[in-house]
Amino acid sequence: MQGKRIIVIVGPSGSGKTTLGEELSKLGYPKLVTTTTRKEREGEIDGVDYYFRNKEDLDPDNFIEQTIYNGNLYGLTKAEVQKALIHHPIVHVSLDKNGAKAMQAVYPDETFVVFVHVSEEEMKKRMRARGDKESKISDRIEFSRSINELTPPDDVDLIIENKVVEDSVQQILQTIREINQKTE
Repeated sequence: MQGKRIIVIVGPSGSGKTTLGEELSKLGYPKLVTTTTRKEREGEIDGVDYYFRNKEDLDPDNFIEQTIYNGNLYGLTKAEVQKALIHHPIVHVSLDKNGAKAMQAVYPDETFVVFVHVSEEEMKKRMRARGDKESKISDRIEFSRSINELTPPDDVDLIIENKVVEDSVQQILQTIREINQKTE
């Protein structure tokens, strides 16, 4: 798909992935909606935040990638990506390292992986600011260490430190423009 880009945002909890995604959406770059088997939380909307589904209703062959977190399946369907790329030149999604690698395998020319670097201290500070409990913060930091989430994945296209959201988004979009100009 010539000129199409899938911005895949990768980084640990508290790095600002969600905030970057929200800013991209505000600028008109839609978010790819992932599917999960976890229960809908108050305020969440099916088809906007996630597609909430039962595990027995899901066919693994329909997914680009899947992961299990806290006993729930999360994944991105091929249909979601195809539908979005038909209508939009640039879309975005937050995935883990394995999800980014799977996306690169299926969409090698379209995928643009951004790693959002954050120190453990900054992670703790941001998770506290959003109201996370200390036990959850400790668990999340330990989990990030255990899966090597604090280091960039292989084949990353851009590494940023998300200090000012608007600047980070502009850096992402400018890098994509430069890549697109080189490939035209």
